[in-house]
Amino acid sequence: MSVVQSSAAKAVLGKSVVFKGQIQSREDLIIEGGVEGTIEMIEHRLTIAADGDVRANVIAREIEVIGSIEGKAEAAEKVYIRKAAKVVGDIYSAGIVIEDGGYVKGNIDLSRHPMDSQTHPAVAGSYSDHSEAHPIHELSDMALARQETKSMKAV
Repeated sequence: MSVVQSSAAKAVLGKSVVFKGQIQSREDLIIEGGVEGTIEMIEHRLTIAADGDVRANVIAREIEVIGSIEGKAEAAEKVYIRKAAKVVGDIYSAGIVIEDGGYVKGNIDLSRHPMDSQTHPAVAGSYSDHSEAHPIHELSDMALARQETKSMKAV
């Protein structure tokens, strides 16, 4: 009998686990419990499950939020915010998907290039509270203004 191994390894932090500190992962990670601190997994996907509660600055290839995250979220490719998810903090990503019912409080910076961690250190320091919310239409206006500014500089 042979065992077939998946080419994409996944680690799981279980529902009853609460972790405080710095996580550096070289494989995809699913968080079902609680994390406070920093999470760095630049080449891998982070999934925060429905019961997952993350209070950390995160940098990953992709971030999927089904539960909740408070802190900066930086994804080289895409951030997925599912229908019951809660995100409080700034998001830096090349793309974003926000399902109907997903909650976001913070700034969203969508750029075509992955963020340079020295320019915007999502994992530097600890997470911070965001007391100022921006309605989604205001975020769209801010993104449009940034694009127009970039276009004018390019000309």
